[in-house]
This record gives sequence, C-alpha cells and structure tokens, in this order.
Amino acid sequence: IANHINDYTLKEWTDVSTFTKTGSAVPAKETTSVKTGNGGGCLIATATYGSEMSQQVQQLRELRDNQLLQTESGTAFMGTFNDVYYSFSPIIADMERENPYFKEAVKLAITPMISSLSLMENAETESEVLSLGISVITLNLAMYLGVPAIVVVGIRKQF
Repeated sequence: IANHINDYTLKEWTDVSTFTKTGSAVPAKETTSVKTGNGGGCLIATATYGSEMSQQVQQLRELRDNQLLQTESGTAFMGTFNDVYYSFSPIIADMERENPYFKEAVKLAITPMISSLSLMENAETESEVLSLGISVITLNLAMYLGVPAIVVVGIRKQF
C-alpha cells in the first residue's frame, strides 16, 4: 500500500497543508468554517433535553445538515447564525445545568420554535430553503415578539 500512496496526490491531508506525491507541502486552500456536529452542536437544546441524541437535538442537526448546509443561502445563514448563537449559548447552557427551574423555562420557551422548524424538513432547493426559512423566521418573530406585544398593548389599554 505504501508504494501506491506515492502514485497519488494526497489532498487535504491535514487542516494545515496539502501534500503532493513528492511530499512537498502546498498551502491548503482557504475554507469557510461552519460549526457542525463535532464541537459545534446545539448547546442550549442539548442542555435542555439532556443529550445530543435526544429527538429534538437530532431534528436540529438533521435540519442543519440535510437542508440548510445543502444550499448557498442556508450555508450563509448558518455562518451568521453560528457567530451570534455561539457568542451566548455556552452561558445559557451552563445556567441550565446549574438551575433545573431555568432549564424547564428554557424548554418551555424553545419547544415551539423547534416544532416550527419542522416546516423546513421538506426544503430541498435553494428557493425552498429561502422561502420556507423566511416564513419560519417570520412565524417565530410573530410568536416570540408579536404575541407578547399584543398582550402588553391589550393590558395597557385596560388600565
């Protein structure tokens, strides 16, 4: 086998460089890093549901891998989402592990959002991911911001 390896160009041998059959190092092409299942899982959902193997966490992982990362707009969204999400999610996940009441409050808060994301499961093309993605984001904004705002306005009108 060792003799056959010399006959091939070995690409992306490591994250640092690429090697040719002569063994000389060639700089690796620059890639965009998107956090995936290895070390980039859904920290909040994992802490909420207790395991990376829970149905809810698997649903999120499958949505990311099978729909979003298969399209250009989905990949762009995930890059931006990851930048924002990983800036605060470790703190929330730690708080969940320390306080079971907080964990239950988070579960109550994120379960409707995770359920709404199931609308994305059939998105395959770029246009489907984009249109369903915008629809799900709009639905969640209405659910998490619009409904509470309407309730607050209704209460204020009564007093």
